[in-house]
Amino acid sequence: MNAKEKLVWKKCKKCGFLQYTSHLRCLNCKNNKFELVEASGECSLTTFTIINAPPAEFQHKKSYALGVVKFENDIKRLGQITTQENLYNGMKLRPIYKMICKNLDGKEIYDYIFEPI
Repeated sequence: MNAKEKLVWKKCKKCGFLQYTSHLRCLNCKNNKFELVEASGECSLTTFTIINAPPAEFQHKKSYALGVVKFENDIKRLGQITTQENLYNGMKLRPIYKMICKNLDGKEIYDYIFEPI
């Protein structure tokens, strides 16, 4: 797995708050010292919805499931789910890194999708 494929968040060295890597300061205490934490363990679905009016990049799909998953070390991630059937909060999923669409300029976009185990 290369660096682009890793699920990594920042953990504040002062208060331990986990946040997305693009933030320069801790959203909780405003500290600017972090350690990188990679998602680990199984992930489970915490919430989901079915998108019935997809954006332009996903017009090839009539609808799709989008959910938030939580890994065992508390890292959370938003992503598409490979099925819309029998989804429930707490179900175990596994991340898969793949092309999810082409943007409006035709560039391939890669991200995580989540598949029930």
